Amino acid sequence: MESFAIDRTRVRDISHLLLDDLGRLRVTPSRILSETTRTERLLFGILHGFYSFPTTELCEFLRGRIGGRSAIEIGAGHGILARELGIPATDNRQQEEAAIKAHYERLGQPTVPYGDNVERLDAAAAVAQYKPEVVIACWVTHRYDPSRPQAGGSETDVDEAAIIGSCDEYIFVGNEHVHANKPIWQLPHERLTPPWLYSRAANGSGEFIAIWNREQLRAEG
Repeated sequence: MESFAIDRTRVRDISHLLLDDLGRLRVTPSRILSETTRTERLLFGILHGFYSFPTTELCEFLRGRIGGRSAIEIGAGHGILARELGIPATDNRQQEEAAIKAHYERLGQPTVPYGDNVERLDAAAAVAQYKPEVVIACWVTHRYDPSRPQAGGSETDVDEAAIIGSCDEYIFVGNEHVHANKPIWQLPHERLTPPWLYSRAANGSGEFIAIWNREQLRAEG
């Protein structure tokens, strides 16, 4: 995990722009986020346990991409994106575990504020239960593979190759630097870099949408 020193007395608090009256993350037009700085977004994300910020444009894109197909979100965290899309939100909710909570307390950071619409299911169980045609994920960590230690990851996180093999389309929203080592990059995919994606990443790299489609995999496999 990368660290950045932030002098909170010199950085604007943008909570009033991104949180609703209940303290939940809003779906925000990208023009509002475009008027914030990377450091402001990083501080906001750290203070509230958010990683990516759903924009109106992202939701419109995903609705169009889903079309009439069944869909779920895995690793849904706060659940706002799934709520906006009207699809099931699932997450293993591991940051509610005592050991992980204690880890974040030592870092002086809050854990993810899981939404009340987020069902406790890991990614594999969620796909097995809902059998979706489309799976959406934002900023999920890939499963650690001991045969490829250089790729990093976590032993308790998502086997994305298995997810791709279990649905018609896997859509991942992430950051170029943070998610550079995903093993699934070796599989045929489509990569988009629209200007209306935002996150807490302060590393200077861009945000992206990557799509693994079953038909494309068959055609190029």
